[in-house]
Amino acid sequence: MNRPIWDDLLPEPQRVDSASQGVSEGFLLPPVLRLWCSDETGRATALAAMESVERLRTKSDIPWDLCQDQSRAHVVVLSGTDCTSAHSGGYLLKVDARGITITGQDRSGIAAGLATLFQALLHCRYRFREGAEFRLPPVVIEDWPAHAWRGFMFDLARHFFPMESLYRFLDLLWLLRFSRFQLHLTDDQGWRVPLEGYPKLLELGAWRDDGTSDEKRYGGFYSRQELRELDTAASLRGITVVPEIDLPGHASAAITAYPELGCSGVAPGVETRWGIFESVLCPAKAETGRFIETVFGEMSDLFQGPYVHVGGDEVMTRAWHDCPGCRAEASRRGIEVDDLYQVLVRSMTERVLAAGKRPLVWDEASRLDLPRETIVVNWREPEFAQAALERGYQIVLAPQTRRVYLDHSHLDSPLEAGRLGTATVQESASFEPFSYLGVANSCSSQKILGGQAQLWTEGIPSHRQAEYMAVVRLAATSQGLWRGVPGTTRWDEDFQKRLEAVRQLLFSCGVNVYPGPFSG
Repeated sequence: MNRPIWDDLLPEPQRVDSASQGVSEGFLLPPVLRLWCSDETGRATALAAMESVERLRTKSDIPWDLCQDQSRAHVVVLSGTDCTSAHSGGYLLKVDARGITITGQDRSGIAAGLATLFQALLHCRYRFREGAEFRLPPVVIEDWPAHAWRGFMFDLARHFFPMESLYRFLDLLWLLRFSRFQLHLTDDQGWRVPLEGYPKLLELGAWRDDGTSDEKRYGGFYSRQELRELDTAASLRGITVVPEIDLPGHASAAITAYPELGCSGVAPGVETRWGIFESVLCPAKAETGRFIETVFGEMSDLFQGPYVHVGGDEVMTRAWHDCPGCRAEASRRGIEVDDLYQVLVRSMTERVLAAGKRPLVWDEASRLDLPRETIVVNWREPEFAQAALERGYQIVLAPQTRRVYLDHSHLDSPLEAGRLGTATVQESASFEPFSYLGVANSCSSQKILGGQAQLWTEGIPSHRQAEYMAVVRLAATSQGLWRGVPGTTRWDEDFQKRLEAVRQLLFSCGVNVYPGPFSG
């Protein structure tokens, strides 16, 4: 016997009332689903949602159309004050024999409500044979996110992914009600974004010689127009793009393009190996200050969201100790050479703030004296997150330890792809930011913005491999990020059926999902 459609939604909505909806048979889906929206915000969001559904390409399409006459609409989308949810990003979804109504608190709420509806419709299309008559069961769903920051980071530097890949992931993030899409745009192995006045970043920094198993000159980059269009598309789906320029370390590609940014003035070469390297910006040079001013100013202008990630992780300082200019600069400031790290990271965060955005840093930088508006992304052990909280920073949790590092193997098996560890689907489902840190008091919880899954791509050269590694664990992670209750709190038959239903649904949409066991 088929489970009710509403029992297969992931993430699970906060409140689902189907039992009190009487004996209604629900809404009979018509040959063409007509939507009417109360304002332009709803209309633009609905068009974006429909575009995502079109790209997902189910075995039986969902024909739809926007109409101008509310009385002829099957789906009515309302905005703002009509929403009974007081939560930002919340929505109310009602289905009865007369039709479907979605009321969103704001654009994010409308996008989330449409994601819930279209996920249910995709489940219908997957379950029923082509041409069959089917109904959406009657329901009232009142829903809202437990965490504002529900993120996914995609490493585009270790391997370059075409825009089609980014849009495919954007569609999936919308369907699973994520809210942040972080783009890791630079690293030792490649620089992917244009910068005014620095053309060699793309001519030289975007390309590497063979050596990372690609056996050819490898690379690529995005145009400003491509990134602007992706940013707009994400915004229409209730998702904020967060650009990351990872400095002052991880700078081999930048210094290869402009050797004067490094201490030695010698181009190290765009890295063809994986790992942590010595290439780091020189804090004693005026060229470095101008570069920081330009890169973080332009990233703040290019993307409309309120955040820019400046990196700050894994900074090797030996080059500074060997550099007469750095030693002199440290002496002039009355600090140790290693403390030039503070000077550079603070200058980057202040540049972002001056542009009207909030800076993010990896948690190595949380020990520094940075502007209070800085957000720390914790990827290491929980004690580093606690230390950041104690220093007064807001944080986002993205722990490497067997949770949300999606480049790790699904299973501890030589047959599975992955590197540097294992993170089973069940372990990903166990992630929820508050419970991860054991936070109970409201003061600390207000400083935890949410969580984020990370896909580092050293061992992932293609989109199909990226889907295999990421998508099922993203679905599992969505539960704790949206509902505020990790899936493993109730790791029972019901939740596993919900997760399996979404996996089969995505497979029917052509997504290369991981097909194996959820634990092992």
